[in-house]
Amino acid sequence: MKLRSLSQLQLAVFDLDGTLVEIEHEHFAERIGFTLKKIGLEPPPIDQILQVVHQHTLPKLLLELDGPKLEKIFWDLFDEGDIPPIRLFDQTLYTLEEVVSRGMQVAIATARQAHHDEMRARLAATGILKHVQFVSTFYQTGWKNKIEQLKLVCAQHRIEPDLAMMVGDSADDMRSSAMAGFALRLAMKNGVTEESLLQAQAPDRMIECIGEVPSAVDEYHS
Repeated sequence: MKLRSLSQLQLAVFDLDGTLVEIEHEHFAERIGFTLKKIGLEPPPIDQILQVVHQHTLPKLLLELDGPKLEKIFWDLFDEGDIPPIRLFDQTLYTLEEVVSRGMQVAIATARQAHHDEMRARLAATGILKHVQFVSTFYQTGWKNKIEQLKLVCAQHRIEPDLAMMVGDSADDMRSSAMAGFALRLAMKNGVTEESLLQAQAPDRMIECIGEVPSAVDEYHS
C-alpha cells in the first residue's frame, strides 16, 4: 500500500452554503417566488419552493414551469435581496485554521453575490485570509460546468486535482469532484440533501459536523 505524506493534500475546496455557513432557506425561497412573479409566472406554493431549495432542484422546477429557456431569463432577473448576516457553523473557523496549518490552500465556492466581504472579515481575525480564495458559482459569473470549474481552481493554484479535497453538501459537489479527479471527498450531512443521494456518489466519508474535516484529512494521510 502506498504511504501518504502530510504534504500530499495541498488544496481544500469548501462549499459555503450548508457546509461552512447555514443556508437561509426561507429567504431564498421567497426570492425565487419574487423572481417568478417578475417574469410573469405564478410561483408554486412556498412549501414546494422550500423543498426545491432543500434539494437543489431549481433547474428542474424552471424546466417544468416554462421549458429550457426559462433558466437564463430567471437568473438574468434574479435579485437575492438583503440576505441575513451569515451564520457560521460551530467549528467553521477552527476547521479552516486546521486545514491551513496542514499546509493546504483553501478555496471557498459560493453562489452568494453578497457577503464575500463579511466572510473575509471573519477570516481576517484568524490570520489565514492570505491562504483563501473565493470562487463565485453564481449563474452570471461564468460557472457553467462544475467539473471544469474545479479543474480551473486547481490550475490557478498549480495543484493537480489528485492533491485536492472537496467538502460539500450536495450530490453535485460529490459527483463533480469525483469526475474532476479529487483525491478526497467529504459529504456534509446537514439535512439539505437526502443522505441516500449523497451516498450514491460514494464519498470517501460522510460527516455530520464541519469540525470532523481535520481528522478526516489526518486519516487520509495516515
